[in-house]
Amino acid sequence: MGSVLEDDRTGRPLWGVNLATLTDALSGDALFATLRADAQEREADAETVRRAPLTRVRATGLLAKPWWLPVFQGLDPYGRAVEALRKVTLAPEAVEPFPYDWRLAVAYNGALLARRARAHLESWRERVAAVSGWRAAGGVRPRLVFVAHSMGGLVVRAALEQDVELAADTRAVVTVGTPFLGSAKSVLALNALHAEAEPGRLVRRVQAMAATLPGVHDLLPGYRCLDRGLEVERLTAGDVARFGGDRDLAARSLAERARHRGSGFVLPGHRAVVGEAQPTVQTLEEQHAGLSVVAGRHHAFDVGDDGELVRDPATGIPARRDASGDGTVHMPSARAGTEAVHYVFGQHGTLMSHDEVLRQIRRIALERPQGTDLGDGTGDGPGLETPHLGGTLGQPLILTVTGLDTPAGSSLSVRSATTGRPGHPLTPRRDPDRTDGALSARFTADAPDLYRVALNTGRHAPLTQLVLVTPPGA
Repeated sequence: MGSVLEDDRTGRPLWGVNLATLTDALSGDALFATLRADAQEREADAETVRRAPLTRVRATGLLAKPWWLPVFQGLDPYGRAVEALRKVTLAPEAVEPFPYDWRLAVAYNGALLARRARAHLESWRERVAAVSGWRAAGGVRPRLVFVAHSMGGLVVRAALEQDVELAADTRAVVTVGTPFLGSAKSVLALNALHAEAEPGRLVRRVQAMAATLPGVHDLLPGYRCLDRGLEVERLTAGDVARFGGDRDLAARSLAERARHRGSGFVLPGHRAVVGEAQPTVQTLEEQHAGLSVVAGRHHAFDVGDDGELVRDPATGIPARRDASGDGTVHMPSARAGTEAVHYVFGQHGTLMSHDEVLRQIRRIALERPQGTDLGDGTGDGPGLETPHLGGTLGQPLILTVTGLDTPAGSSLSVRSATTGRPGHPLTPRRDPDRTDGALSARFTADAPDLYRVALNTGRHAPLTQLVLVTPPGA
């Protein structure tokens, strides 16, 4: 959801420009209604691009301001990542951002990306050939490097699957927090109305919008994620519809997941940057039979080489374990399809502004030796957990720190992400209500705003997350 969207006919901003879009009681309903996919947008696929791309909503650029959404939580802008790449290329024009209408199907956006990437590559090759110094320095014909965050990695995969010549002209694909196997959080977004007894206005808007969007359904988990006690099952289209999604969109997306499991397609030069140690929803458990309520669980299940669940030999119960992740995408999903994995302690929405991630992107772009990974992939490290539905003015926010043996040397701070007002220092303390040894701190905002929570351990790059605080009843 990191692309700015606007109404093509009126030029009215629809997404990613003004936080009032999320909180305003009068205009917000109309804007979210406009963002719902119409019948034509719901059906759009790669063939639509070849016939006539859709134009009702236009993607005008990458997110330039911090953003926030219930369940999906905070999202940092992409300016630092673009600038980091432009500093290591022959000219800034070698780097071309690709905004896209994330509401629509991955296959549709993949076809648009393939077209844009081919044009960009040909244009750059002509420019390099015209400059003798560049031609000599290059030594080989220029090729593409894709750097993609979250759903963007799925769009890159779709583009290269659809265009084998483009895949041959690609040197590397860097994915950051891409849910190759899907994300269980997408189901929680569709289920928000069922799960919350009195959902706020923003939650209602988001759920009503998400239920119409092919792009959200393309994030559905394709792995075994529905915990039924003695069995763990893959989602069906009927499950998704019962939990608040669209049956037809779910059927199409889950069929595509099944196709990928057997396709054998490998992204060229794929390197995955994977967030770890953050509390992450990995599987789902249906609650209150007949009420269609689903809860997220912070554990996953192993599958053996025979395709069967690994079970406790004594009880026969499927063995549960915390596979960790970046708060949105669990590690097995983000690293699927490659053994070239770089681990980082970081939250999903802020990974593309994370210093260690930017360093890896620069190194890969320059083809320098990769050295050691940023972590060991065990999930042992600092984690940050914030309220995934945001907060209400006057009510304390519970901020949780995981993975630390002691609060000594660690600090939490909260500051405005929109005005830069000075931060509020907090001291995390042992939480007596938690059995996992987590630390916590409370913060009560003095004004409605988008706040940046930062955890500094003194030993790792700071962890950050965004939290929206709205007025009572907003």
